[in-house]
This record gives sequence, structure tokens and C-alpha cells, in this order.
Amino acid sequence: MIQRKQSLFLLAVVILGMVFFVAWQLFILQMLASAVSLYTIFLYKRRKVQANLCLVPILCCLAWYVVLAVLIHQGQLSEQLPLTAALPLVSAILCFMARKAILDDEKLVRAADRIR
Repeated sequence: MIQRKQSLFLLAVVILGMVFFVAWQLFILQMLASAVSLYTIFLYKRRKVQANLCLVPILCCLAWYVVLAVLIHQGQLSEQLPLTAALPLVSAILCFMARKAILDDEKLVRAADRIR
């Protein structure tokens, strides 16, 4: 269901992942985060799995900064970073917000089941 706010957050992660980076290692990590986020959107009937899969893009975004630091340390990239270097952080924040919304939905469904 694309109208849920967590689906919109995950869709924003997919769109932010389309930005091309100079190093192929960084591009692969961002594409992996985007692919997992896109797959996670369609798991709306399995909220627990969806919430757990939201952790994968967060880890990919954190690994992106580790790889960036290694590439700069090795001298393969310049120390002057473009503005797009902040996009993985934004993606990680969006994934965290999506995960929180998914877990809130799960609590709401459990509470409704208890009432019946």
C-alpha cells in the first residue's frame, strides 16, 4: 500500500539512491539500500519482516560512510566532498522513520485484535 507514510519514506530512500557516485563501491552500497527499500515496500502484509528489513538499508548507509572514509584515506577520492555525500544519512533517517511507523502500525493492529 503506497499511501502509508512508511511506504512514502521507503520510496524516498529509493529515489535518493538513484544519485550516482564517483566510486563504484559507494554506488553498489547505495543501490543495495535502494533495492532492499523497494522490496520492503511490497511486504506490507508482513509487518514484522518489513520492520526487520528496514534495518538493512540503515546498515548499508552506515557502511557507505565507512567505505567513503577508507577511500579518502587511501587517496582514491578527494577530501572535498560533494553535497550528495549527505544523502545516505538522509536515507538512513528515512529508513529509521519508516521502521518506527511500521512498528507503530503493528502495535495498533495488536491492540485492535485484543479488543475483539
